[in-house]
Amino acid sequence: MKLRYAVASDPGRVRKNNEDAFLADPAVGIFAVADGMGGHAAGEVASRMALNALQEALAKSGPSKEAGFSPDPTAVLSLPSSLLVNGIRSANQAVFQASMEKEEYRGMGTTVVAVYFGDSIPAVAHVGDSRLYRIRGQKLEQITEDHSLVWEQYRQGLIPKEALSGSPMKNIVTRALGMELTVDVDVQELEVKERDQLLLCSDGLSDLVPDEELLRTVGEASGDLNQACHRLVQMANQRGGKDNITVLLIRIE
Repeated sequence: MKLRYAVASDPGRVRKNNEDAFLADPAVGIFAVADGMGGHAAGEVASRMALNALQEALAKSGPSKEAGFSPDPTAVLSLPSSLLVNGIRSANQAVFQASMEKEEYRGMGTTVVAVYFGDSIPAVAHVGDSRLYRIRGQKLEQITEDHSLVWEQYRQGLIPKEALSGSPMKNIVTRALGMELTVDVDVQELEVKERDQLLLCSDGLSDLVPDEELLRTVGEASGDLNQACHRLVQMANQRGGKDNITVLLIRIE
């Protein structure tokens, strides 16, 4: 599968440090965005450590090799999906162990959203509220569901989707890497077609740029992925840049 990609990341207008991290390794077939959390720059450590561990795990156990263990004995997953889940679990263990070993890292964690092109059908996995969207023609679809308190309220019909980003509980995630020794990972296979685009982002973008504007901005770039990424970051900053902003855009050629 031939891919083109571009990425842009910015600390935003409020925070001094950029605790987001991204991974784009077409040789291994892994693309990911992570949004770290924790004081004393520990969020930066957590997000980068997680993506390094994920990349290393997949590089060692590519699609031609067996998965190290079954991620869920009750589920039947493809090999790429199993490898991706195992890689994210390895990342979780790396962050958790580091947080136990150093006082300044205590309590650090990170979200992650990843797509793995280990076979003809990509595998998508995530933990936390970083998102993946699929853009096909004139339609944008949010593929992942946030692991957050406000998303649970939205699923229960308590608040409309438009109110998610304005909720005072917006930043409360219900799942993240590094919080415990084990973590539940949501995984799915994603059908893609030629000219589809996959947009991975931290909530610094999705909180400030609604779906219809994401779609329009990518469309107006007319296939210039770099332009689309930088324009989306610019839009988030123009609306306050309250958080770090990371955008990773992949086009299926």
